[in-house]
Amino acid sequence: MAVLLRYSPHTFEIQNQSANRRNELERQFLECLEFNINVPSSVYAKYYFDLRTLAIANDLQLPLQPLCKERAKKLEALSRHCEDKLVEVQRKVHRGWSSADKIADGVRNLAIIS
Repeated sequence: MAVLLRYSPHTFEIQNQSANRRNELERQFLECLEFNINVPSSVYAKYYFDLRTLAIANDLQLPLQPLCKERAKKLEALSRHCEDKLVEVQRKVHRGWSSADKIADGVRNLAIIS
């Protein structure tokens, strides 16, 4: 069975494939990129404490309590709002783009060689 891809600016949609087949394609794609989502706890801890130190050095507030469901929902809503604004800006910028192919079609420039 052929793999049909439908492209949009943010995603590829794989059609006519089972979930298992899509997962396998994604796994192979990530392997090709050498993408590794597994982070050893030692690496996570190193970055966590480096970021905390950096935040403290710059007088940034750090949450001292674990993230609760309500705060997680608020953060997700804020993130979604920011993503929507970014998509809107990208659409406006994209509308301003133009291809020179339309301009150059059928036009011949004269070259003078001396």
